[in-house]
Amino acid sequence: MTLDYIVPRVGIDESNTGPRPTPGVSLSKISIVGAFPKGPVNQRISVGSAEQAASLIGEYDPAFSGWLSLQGSLNQGAADFDVVRVGGTGIATAKLTLKDATGADSVTYTASSPGKWANGTESTGIKIAVVSGTSNGTVKLVVISGGQSRSYDNIDLTNVDGLKDGQDGVFTPPGPPPLPSPLSSPPPPRGWLNHPPDVDILSSIGSDGSRTGVRIVEPCNTSLVLAAQQSSAAVQAALQTHAANAGLEEGLRMVIINPAKGTAPNDAVSSVATMDTMRAIMPYPWLEPQEYQGNYVAPDGYLAGRLATLAAHNSPSNKEITGILSTERLLTGAELKTLTTGRIMPITPVNGRGFRIRNGVTLSSDPAWNQVNIRRIFDKIEMQVYSGTQWAISEDNTPALWAAIADQIDIMLAIMKSNGEIYDFKPTICDSTTNTPELVQARICKSKIRVRPIYAADFIDHGITRLVGNE
Repeated sequence: MTLDYIVPRVGIDESNTGPRPTPGVSLSKISIVGAFPKGPVNQRISVGSAEQAASLIGEYDPAFSGWLSLQGSLNQGAADFDVVRVGGTGIATAKLTLKDATGADSVTYTASSPGKWANGTESTGIKIAVVSGTSNGTVKLVVISGGQSRSYDNIDLTNVDGLKDGQDGVFTPPGPPPLPSPLSSPPPPRGWLNHPPDVDILSSIGSDGSRTGVRIVEPCNTSLVLAAQQSSAAVQAALQTHAANAGLEEGLRMVIINPAKGTAPNDAVSSVATMDTMRAIMPYPWLEPQEYQGNYVAPDGYLAGRLATLAAHNSPSNKEITGILSTERLLTGAELKTLTTGRIMPITPVNGRGFRIRNGVTLSSDPAWNQVNIRRIFDKIEMQVYSGTQWAISEDNTPALWAAIADQIDIMLAIMKSNGEIYDFKPTICDSTTNTPELVQARICKSKIRVRPIYAADFIDHGITRLVGNE
């Protein structure tokens, strides 16, 4: 408010509001690109629970790669997902053509999205009954789906075209035939693609800017990205590129890549020998889910779910993986060392303690960034500073601005320290030493943030002494 000095008065100046609060950042969102029974193809779908997933992308079905990874994450307690359903020409839309009294084709019902979900044998499937309408010369269409029914009365050829059935489908007449005969109809035929080829995962950007596959989550703020159950070299490379290209505006992230099924420890290490990235993790080996006994699935979803439920500063090492019955192979102590030095994250049974993650490594050879929790806590700090200091853009580049930025960042770090998220920090430097006249003239404002993270106690050494006599 502008203060004037004409008429005697009392005024309040709010221009000095003190340090601004810094919004928090969550690292719990998981983006899963894969095959699902139901839902729009190549669109981002937000899911928060198993029940919501069944409604939006179809009920759990181990035939679909996406569900195998999603269920693994849900079993760890994760509850924040962006799901991208992919499918190429092999995925078909379910349709049902009702018949008239003579058996000729009449009204066609087209499911809203392609896939197995519309098949009447599914609990989420669709069945259609046709009965006589209230008005003469009309019919009533009764759609049964997901345990619910919806009725459309007084339907004739003038109002059936384009009749929408909620979010499940639409009716269309294929010409001017008579209305369907009043009788129960069979369910629509089904068509689906449960394990998409690499081309659907690898994605593209069309000339109109439309995205497919992994590229759909590029502009979305997410923390963990995986291509459900995929393990090809092409998909592994695409995921690493995806994470490397994501900046602060899109949201810093990590990707989880799978080893091929049946890969021996030495072969798994050889497969990542040329990889060197602090934004990728490879868990090992494949796991037997409790919902899919006798089968082994890729571990990407299980690890993603465990990371999503951990605080950013916590190491995943020694954390339990739930919802599995066995691992594809048991590992010796020598094999655990081989995998750890090879920058791979083993999951093994531990006597009396369930299945545990045995280290917390990334695929980086740089010791500064080879621990997952160090990468994740700095991602959180950097994104909070990024979002919290947006207000400073194009403000006057003066000592007042520098002090305000430093105060805001230090308050944020003090809160993180009190919450046990960082070990310590030193006061942020944002003054004339970081902002020289040349930088100010170039419209640049710089600060120096100094943080001491929390490191995991991965190696516990106990010294023991044998006492003799009265020592």
